[in-house]
Amino acid sequence: MELKQLLGSSFDCECGRHHVVSIEDVIYHRDAFESIPALIRKITAGQRCLVIADTRTYLIAGVEIAGILKASGFTAECFVVPDSDGESPAADDKTRDLLLAKACPADLYVAVGSGVINDLVKWLAHLRQKPYIAAATAASMNGYGSANVAATVAGLKTLIQATPPRAVIARPDIIINAPSELSCAGLGDVLAKPVSGADWKLNQFLFEDYYCQFSVDLLKNLEPVYLDNPQKIRDREEQGFEALFMALFYSSVAMTVTGTSAPASGAEHLISHTLDILAGRDRVSHDLHGRQVGVCSILMAALYERVMTIDRPVFRKPLQWVDETFWGELTAVVKSEYQKKLPRMNQAVEILTRPDTWNALRSHVAAHLIPAWKLKQCLETAGAGHRYEDIRFNQMPLASDFFVSVVRHANQMRSRFTILDLASMLGILEEETETLIDTWLT
Repeated sequence: MELKQLLGSSFDCECGRHHVVSIEDVIYHRDAFESIPALIRKITAGQRCLVIADTRTYLIAGVEIAGILKASGFTAECFVVPDSDGESPAADDKTRDLLLAKACPADLYVAVGSGVINDLVKWLAHLRQKPYIAAATAASMNGYGSANVAATVAGLKTLIQATPPRAVIARPDIIINAPSELSCAGLGDVLAKPVSGADWKLNQFLFEDYYCQFSVDLLKNLEPVYLDNPQKIRDREEQGFEALFMALFYSSVAMTVTGTSAPASGAEHLISHTLDILAGRDRVSHDLHGRQVGVCSILMAALYERVMTIDRPVFRKPLQWVDETFWGELTAVVKSEYQKKLPRMNQAVEILTRPDTWNALRSHVAAHLIPAWKLKQCLETAGAGHRYEDIRFNQMPLASDFFVSVVRHANQMRSRFTILDLASMLGILEEETETLIDTWLT
């Protein structure tokens, strides 16, 4: 099936599920904004539209979109989400409450922006049970078409199930001319897919969890354009940017049809989320999601490679507690997540000590990995972050000892089993994290 044919379709998949793709269209074209009125008329008979942007994306595209809507006979209001503590808006419960209180009623919402704006509008539209469309302003993340909201609630980074947009639109000139750090962040986000796919396969093998090969394979034809030719991103070539944007979009479709973030979010995302929530706890800034994820994907690919070299594994008893010294005021919420995972960690040890199971696991997972060197080379050639010091925390490059500590603790913040847990039970996380970081991220 052609990728475009997926949109608005439903079908029985070999994974055993019936997939429904509620997103009806993706338009990546120079006249994309002019198509918005016709899209809206297909979605709703209502006339009230609310365009939601931040202070930057309002000027880049929000004003123009609102003008097009008004010229087409719609009532179009604009709501500009304010910055948070001098930084860009945050996707958190505080900003959600602001939108619920201040955003005027509408028949349809238009999200103008990238990660945070898309998440906030998706959240608002879901709570108000109204449709929305996403007008992308950067190829910076893979959440445009997903049903998930990556938000901070009560201090903890979490995923909230919502409703995906009815359509995603983007104008190539805006996407290509977005700040290069945003495009490089998008590349980092999409390069996480091989690692997250391996984590998903790991859970299927160990616990017989649901797994969909169809969603894993969605990007096969797009992947070589940017993975093998990252200079196309560096040089702002049209072909490279279209492939990157579509890869990010269909990565989000994979999450939507499967009902889980597992196709595109694994251990590398846990490390990124840990940096985010520690920044929130300490009331300091963190870096772009995609830059963090890209750097951490290199490390997790290297960690997989290290684990796969072991012929005769010796497992340690999983830690029964979370480190209060590290997590501080977040300890209670992190402990709640980690306690959910402990039975799985114990189960994994029991399964992997059975005869021939370890070798079977290695053969099942290894086929899904892309070498760490290739991920690093791709990011470096594109001009993207590929070293731990490329990640900024509190507006400073990450310190080595702090990053080592983050990697060693990140598995505690979510109940999902990942390579971090397997490495912890093998003693690698405690004993070799610093060496792996020095080898791969310097």
